[in-house]
Amino acid sequence: AQPGFISLDCGGADDYTDGIGIQWTSDAKLVFGGQATNLPVQNQLQKQYSTLRYFPADTSKYCYTMNVRTRTRYLVRASFLYGNFDNSNVYPKFDLSLGATPWSTVIIDDADTPVVEEAIILAAAPTLSVCLSNASTGQPFISTLELRQFNGSLYYTDYEAQFFLALSARINFGADGNKSVRY
Repeated sequence: AQPGFISLDCGGADDYTDGIGIQWTSDAKLVFGGQATNLPVQNQLQKQYSTLRYFPADTSKYCYTMNVRTRTRYLVRASFLYGNFDNSNVYPKFDLSLGATPWSTVIIDDADTPVVEEAIILAAAPTLSVCLSNASTGQPFISTLELRQFNGSLYYTDYEAQFFLALSARINFGADGNKSVRY
């Protein structure tokens, strides 16, 4: 087991361990909403991108609530691969929030390229909610949701009680090739 790691395969039917040892859990018992499976994924992306969970395009907020350790830092990563799951060719646009705090607006502009949103947060309560809402086009959906617990000093800021850190860019200057590096 990986302490402090949560890896949800949204829309997935079964739990599994991927090729690099990350244990993925299906979200089937956690939420409602529709499930899209067997998405036509190009380039043989990871298994977790072959499914997704989608929600109605209405005024409600749809949340994943996970248990965390209070006063502990986490990397929160949400990914979205549209894959034209609804056969509408309408690229979705919707909001993502950490509980009541706005996080990002997810804008899909390519059906075959994953959009990844990341934030580093300090857990202020024993649960953390990641919510999708306010679809202006298409339906809100999610492919994966991951939490990675950090040790005490990593990514410390003086403002972490009021704010979170969001990913601006990630560059691997020591890479041998184009392949992703995962933790």
